[in-house]
Amino acid sequence: MEIGEQEKLVRLLAEQENAARLLVRRDLELTRANEQLHKLDEAKSGFIMVVAHQLRTPLSGIKWTLNLLINGDVGVVPTPQKTLLMKAYESNERMIGLVNDMLDADRIDSGKMRYAPAPIQLADVLDNVLFELLPQANAKEVVVRITPTKVEVPKVHADPEKMRAVFQNLLDNAIKYSRRNGTIEVGMSPEGENAVRVWVIDTGIGIPNEQKQYIFERFFRARNAVKEETDGSGLGLFIVKNIVEKHGGRIWFKSIEGQGSTFYFTIPIV
Repeated sequence: MEIGEQEKLVRLLAEQENAARLLVRRDLELTRANEQLHKLDEAKSGFIMVVAHQLRTPLSGIKWTLNLLINGDVGVVPTPQKTLLMKAYESNERMIGLVNDMLDADRIDSGKMRYAPAPIQLADVLDNVLFELLPQANAKEVVVRITPTKVEVPKVHADPEKMRAVFQNLLDNAIKYSRRNGTIEVGMSPEGENAVRVWVIDTGIGIPNEQKQYIFERFFRARNAVKEETDGSGLGLFIVKNIVEKHGGRIWFKSIEGQGSTFYFTIPIV
């Protein structure tokens, strides 16, 4: 080997050694940065848990007090004052819902959301949720129809409380963003041999085309949704998507702005 080639080889080896040192240093830096991010994420989760739990206690107390007043347990309340108390009760319920959504979103991010799957009939869960939401629909003069099933819908393997949250979020959105005298259709049917498909159809405000890709992101709310309903956390569909996918299902939608939306999801059968 000539002297020039030896020098080139020495330089090449030195460069490779230097590059290796840089890679090791960068790996250490990334490891430390990842550890710091993990600590920050734990601190954030801890902060959210403390704040949410601290909020939940006084909000529950306010709810209990308002219930006593509205029901007349501490004396008859005149109608004008009772109307104001009911509005305060509704606002308090929205705050409780927001706190619960924040806790659920944080549990999803940290992987601490617990599931207790069991064989359940989705139709039973749907009936319970509709019973609670019908007064909200009636107040807006929105008609909710359940599509009759042509064949027997099998049981699914799912957490009943989590499925309740899925129905509650999808139906609450459908009612909230429907126009007065609108209609909502809910139905379900077998999806092949391994799953059940559920759909929620509304004739509401729809979703703008340019914002459809963000609809399942945390804290996102479409521009027309913000105009229609100022209250909202933007966490509902984020939670729904994570619950459905955690059960091994999938969720998707079709929507035309100004005409309405249809949300579908599937859940594996037992």
